[in-house]
Amino acid sequence: MIPRLLNKTLHWYRIALAMRRLKRVDSPTRRHAQQTLALLLADSRGLAMKIGQVMAGSADNNAFQTLVTSIEPLPLSAVQNSLGKPLVQALQAIEESVAAASLGQVHRALLHNGTEVAIKIRYPGIVGSIKAELKLSAWLPSVGPLKRWQFNVNDYKTILHRQLLRETDYRLEMHTQQRFQQTLSVPGLFIPPVYPEFCSEAVLVQAWATGSRFSEACTWSKQHRLEIGRTLLMLLWQSLFVHGEVHGDPHPGNYLFRLNPQGNAETVLLDYGCTVVVAPPRRLALLKLMDAYHSGQPIDAFRCFVAMGFNAEKLAHLQVKMPGLCQILLRPFLSPRPFQMQEWQLSTSLQALLGEQRWWFRAAGPADLMLLLRAFHGVSQQLAQLDVALPWWPLLQNVVGQELLAQARAFELPPVSADDSLSANSHSHAQRLCIRMTEHGNTVIAMDLPAETAADLESIIPLSVREQIVAATTVDIAGLSRRVQREGIVPQELFSVELGQQHCRVWLE
Repeated sequence: MIPRLLNKTLHWYRIALAMRRLKRVDSPTRRHAQQTLALLLADSRGLAMKIGQVMAGSADNNAFQTLVTSIEPLPLSAVQNSLGKPLVQALQAIEESVAAASLGQVHRALLHNGTEVAIKIRYPGIVGSIKAELKLSAWLPSVGPLKRWQFNVNDYKTILHRQLLRETDYRLEMHTQQRFQQTLSVPGLFIPPVYPEFCSEAVLVQAWATGSRFSEACTWSKQHRLEIGRTLLMLLWQSLFVHGEVHGDPHPGNYLFRLNPQGNAETVLLDYGCTVVVAPPRRLALLKLMDAYHSGQPIDAFRCFVAMGFNAEKLAHLQVKMPGLCQILLRPFLSPRPFQMQEWQLSTSLQALLGEQRWWFRAAGPADLMLLLRAFHGVSQQLAQLDVALPWWPLLQNVVGQELLAQARAFELPPVSADDSLSANSHSHAQRLCIRMTEHGNTVIAMDLPAETAADLESIIPLSVREQIVAATTVDIAGLSRRVQREGIVPQELFSVELGQQHCRVWLE
């Protein structure tokens, strides 16, 4: 047990080093670094491979796609004991798997009644492996932006643990797939039916589906690409606003594309292990915000985001930027014409508006928002690669209908305390922690952070600067943090020191 745990720990250490190296390399060597990391992730089914599949995103042409399309599966003899007697008796033939996923692999099979089915079989021992890896992940410290911007890391770990363990139970996935099939009605969408009588915690049986991969569908005619784009966008809106549960795993291996007998493009949606449930108040608040910005009606965006689960105290520091932020985030819905994804420039626009405070905005969001954002990001990437322009607001209206829009307009936003909504504008409360390092009169470090981060200066000031301060001055950085915690986060000069040719100044304003 101990040697195996040590091996897992060392393997995760090598993965961490490879990820760190990937962040630092320049573009000519980036592909090689990606391939190295992909090999490490592929070498460990379970949590590591799942991380790699997330990194694969929705593109078919990056190094991590090997984790979606070409991982070597286990032989049938290694997994067939999981099939169960009813399924074995019903089988006429079953093929070896041609591709593996993070938690299991799929086999094509034929039942005695002539029905072709896909049998997904969970890897033997994968549940214990996942639990062990999750214990290792619980030891990981909060570092970098996570610590600097006060992310609630424990909430993220809880979401990760709960979701991964949920994905190992194929009975839950079967019920989810049935709900989606019974509830959703999206033109051009096909959800394969499941066969509950053959399903178990370790086995999922559904109708066999055929089709082309996303990369091939991107080469189809413009009309067919438009049909696929409409289906993907309407699937997201109907799942989110009507059904209240969103497919949260948008990597290319979970989609197939084909033409139906009428010659129209059809999207086959697979793998329902990862979904995110969105409570009615949260989705009504989002729809209310979208509708108000589209119609030009006044709206308290701050309260809308709080109703969606954002931390009011953290979000208050961005309150004055909320109108501009909403204009950026909702741009596709505000366009008077079909929107081309290349026009969005979302990351560039957010960087220009928020700078480093974009991390604060992310930290203010609820932990389960990462799964919903993954779904949004996946559809956005797919639309960009399909190279189609779609009318976002008319499609949304068509999906939700006037009755749901009326509910959103009438939805009463929950009250926000005056302390939360006004804290960012209080004259007695500092707004920003400012760090400046100059050398020969030129600024070499300039950081503007939320004032609350002054309570943990040691994690904020770059290590190289801290080491110089400790070596050359009597400034007690930890003591300053304790003083701020004790006396309050008010405007003040924290310290200003000369470090040879450099000058470092830190203050609250």
